[in-house]
Amino acid sequence: MAYQGVPGAYSEAAAGKAYPNCDPIPCDQFEVAFQAVEIWIADRAMLPVENSLGGSIHRNYDLLLCHRLHIVGEVQLPVHHCLLALPGVRMEHITRIISHPQALSQCENTLTKIGLNASREAVDDTAGAAEYISNQQPPQYRGNRLCTRR
Repeated sequence: MAYQGVPGAYSEAAAGKAYPNCDPIPCDQFEVAFQAVEIWIADRAMLPVENSLGGSIHRNYDLLLCHRLHIVGEVQLPVHHCLLALPGVRMEHITRIISHPQALSQCENTLTKIGLNASREAVDDTAGAAEYISNQQPPQYRGNRLCTRR
């Protein structure tokens, strides 16, 4: 099962929910996940096409048309965002939050409510943000619960 992102991505969680015994194949971009199915590296791909808060993911609808693949199932996956930091990082020291644009948008009110005045930086996926920032200084990021278990 191909999916866009690194291990811990929401799409990997959706793949596991729909097909508990699948062998997940991480792909760095949506396009690569589509190609993995076309060239038989994977027999399916788990790709988001809609978000209840953010709406349609138009890029993936466009890729469906370009690659002549078909939607064969649907998975609904609750999303639970968490503000994550490495041990010892205090809230007042967080200066930057890195995540997927959808996650940043969905959490904006909460971040404002808790008084977190940190810059926001958009990246391709939440788990990838966690992976990237864990190797940076200062270490803080927004990811998903699955990331915290890895």
